[in-house]
Amino acid sequence: MKYFIVIDAGTQNIKAFIFDEKGNEVHGESSPVTPYFAVQPDFAEQDAEAYLQITQKVTRSVVNNSGIPVDSFAAVAITTHRSTIVPVDEKGKPVRPAITWLDERKTEGLSLPGGPILSLAFSAIRMRAKLKEYQRRSKFNWLKRYETDNYNKTFKFLTISSYIFHSLTGEFKDCSSMIVGLFPIDLKGLQWHPWKVVYEVFGVERDKLPSLVSPIEIAGTVSEEGACTFGIPRGLPVIIGAGDKQSELLGAGVTTGNVAEISYGTAAVIELLSSKYITHKTMDFLTWGAAIPKHWALEGFVGRGYWMVSWFKKEFGKLEEGEALKLGVTPEDILDRQTRDIPPGSMGLMLQPYWHPRENDPLSKGAIIGFSGEHTRKHMYRAVIEGIAYELRRLGELMAKHTGNKITELRVGGGGSKSDEIMQITADVFDLPTRRMHTGNLSALGAAIDATIALRIYNDFPQAVDNMVRVKDTFIPKDENAKIYDRLFKEVYVKMYPALSPLHRKIAEITNYPRLR
Repeated sequence: MKYFIVIDAGTQNIKAFIFDEKGNEVHGESSPVTPYFAVQPDFAEQDAEAYLQITQKVTRSVVNNSGIPVDSFAAVAITTHRSTIVPVDEKGKPVRPAITWLDERKTEGLSLPGGPILSLAFSAIRMRAKLKEYQRRSKFNWLKRYETDNYNKTFKFLTISSYIFHSLTGEFKDCSSMIVGLFPIDLKGLQWHPWKVVYEVFGVERDKLPSLVSPIEIAGTVSEEGACTFGIPRGLPVIIGAGDKQSELLGAGVTTGNVAEISYGTAAVIELLSSKYITHKTMDFLTWGAAIPKHWALEGFVGRGYWMVSWFKKEFGKLEEGEALKLGVTPEDILDRQTRDIPPGSMGLMLQPYWHPRENDPLSKGAIIGFSGEHTRKHMYRAVIEGIAYELRRLGELMAKHTGNKITELRVGGGGSKSDEIMQITADVFDLPTRRMHTGNLSALGAAIDATIALRIYNDFPQAVDNMVRVKDTFIPKDENAKIYDRLFKEVYVKMYPALSPLHRKIAEITNYPRLR
C-alpha cells in the first residue's frame, strides 16, 4: 500500500493529511493561522514566514503521528488557496507580507500600454475594459508605484503553493491549474501569456514568475533542508496539484460535465468540469485550469460564503456559544439544529449574500429583505444558509447553460457539508440529489488523486476515482420544500439584484463606501 502526504493550506487553517492509494484518510491534523491584517481599508495581508512555519509544523506532526513507515510514503502533494501573492528574494524569503486573495487594493490613473492605437485595437476586440480592470486590480502595479524598493528586491512573485514548494525543494515552480486571474496567464493554453503587452498591463516581468508544471507532473523532490523542516523523507517526489477549489472538484469524483461540486468553506463555490474553454462575457462565473489536464473548472464564487456563518456566530450567536460550551459541541451545531424549527423560506426572509461583492460588480452589497416582527435570530440564520444556496443555484444554472450540460446531481465538501441540515436545505433549493462524500477534505483527496496519476499508480482519472472516491450519504429533495424554494428563487431571489443594484451605487455615492471606481 502506498501513502501520500498532502498539504492543504487554506485561508483560516492549514491541514496535512495521509491518504492511501484507496482514498482512505489515514490521519489528518490542522492548525489555525494568524488572521490577515489590514494596515489600510481594503488591504488584507498575512505574515508569510509565520504561515510557512505552521505548515512545516503541521506536516511534521501528521507524519510523526500517522504510524506509517517512512519508506511507505510515495509522494507529497500540495493544494492551497489561490490568488495570495508572496514576493520573495533569491533565497525564497519574503520581502514583505503576503497580499491575500481578500485584498481589494487598486492602482488608479494608469494608462494601457501602446498608446491610443493599441487602445483602439483593444476596444475593437472588446478587451479594453477587461484589461483596464486587470490593470487596476494588479498587485504588481500597486507594488511598483507604492513600494518600489520591495518590487525591485523581489526575485519571484509566488503563490502559497509555490512558496511551500520552494521550501520543500529549493525550486521556483507552480502548477498551471493553481494560477488564476490576478496573474498574466493564458488560461486557454494553461501557460504564461505569450503576449508581452499583457505583462505590461499587469506590471510584472515574465522572469519574476515561477515556471509552470502540470498537476500530474512530478515537479521536484524533497531537498535536505525540506526534509529537515517538514519532517519527511529526502528525495520524495513532490506534486503541485491544482488550486483548492479545482482539487475539490476532482476529490468529489467529478470527471464529467453533468455533476456539480459545491464547496462550503470560507468562500462558497460551485464548480462544473468542462473539456472546452468556456468563459462568461461579464465574468459572472470564472474559468480556471482543472485538476485534470486539458480540462477547465467553471467556478461560481460567493466570496464570503460560509465566512458568513462565522460572522453570524460572532455578532448574533453568543447564546449558542454558551450552550455549545455546556454540551461539548460547536456553536454551529446548535445553530444548524435550530433551523429545523424554521419553515423553508424562513417566513419570507430573503438574503442576498454579497457580504463580499460579486466578482463583476464591486458596488454590490449584501441585503436581507422581508422582515416582520415575527422574525428571530433563528430565521436570520436559516436565511443565511438559504441565501448562499440560492446564489449557488443561480451560478450553477448559468454555467450549465453555457456548457450545454444539465446538472443531475450535486456533490458537497467543505465544513458546511458536515451538517445534515445544510445538506438537506441545499438539496431542496436545487431540487437535486445532494451527496456527502466519504471525506469532507475533498481538496486534499483531489491532490492525492493527481499524485497517483503522476506516479502511474492508476492509468487514468476514471480508474483513480473508482478506487479512491466514495459517496457516504445522499440527501433527496423533499418535494414540498423544493416547490417553495423554486418559486422563491424564480419569483423573488433572481429579481433582488436587478432591483437593488441602482441603490448599491447610490449608497456608494453618498457614503463613499465602497469607494467608487
